[in-house]
Amino acid sequence: MNESMSISHIENPENYRDIIKKVWFDVIKWGESNMRDFAWRRTDDIYRVLIAEIMLHRTKASQVEYIYEKFIKKYPGFKSIIEAGIENIKSEIFSLGLSWRADMLYQMSENILEKYDGNVPPDKGYLMSLPGVGSYIASAVLCFGYNLPEPVLDTNTVRVIGRIFGIKINDSSRRSKKFEKIMKDLIEHGEPKKFSLSLIDFAARICKPNNPMCGRCPLREVCSFGGKR
Repeated sequence: MNESMSISHIENPENYRDIIKKVWFDVIKWGESNMRDFAWRRTDDIYRVLIAEIMLHRTKASQVEYIYEKFIKKYPGFKSIIEAGIENIKSEIFSLGLSWRADMLYQMSENILEKYDGNVPPDKGYLMSLPGVGSYIASAVLCFGYNLPEPVLDTNTVRVIGRIFGIKINDSSRRSKKFEKIMKDLIEHGEPKKFSLSLIDFAARICKPNNPMCGRCPLREVCSFGGKR
């Protein structure tokens, strides 16, 4: 592939497929040596994945790490949250801020225990019916918990996709069908959890919002943004 392929090519099916394949392969390869290690990434336990995604909402992973591991040891399942009571849950996650999360966790646990005996079904519609669970958290649980090819779009993954394919990024890009289609095409190559986590970390370490490290980027030759720098 050469740099000329980077300027355009959602309109060109052949070039688009080649770029998708290269992005998937190179991001997976990059992640094998550079992906960050967090406890919630080392599990496919749906309870643990869901708790992590709720704690990570608008909160840095470095802030969540200690609280998450302590919380999981003390409350290993939805039933233990109910047994502890709402006030105890509030005190456990108080330092993370966003106090509404404690009420959300409690109500969510009640719902899952009542309807599914504590087992979370791989159903996005059901997940989004839970208190406080939006499209991103639901998609993250399906992808990171079940390893399903569910597009996970946040400000980080959208930034990488937008830069590579030369698509303007704005506040609504996370809900854009165009970005969703590209992300779906990427993860359908396989290993959706591994790829999505690698892409998130790639955005944090290489394709940063400011001062991106284009000189160290394996995707520069197919990137509309990096190819011009």
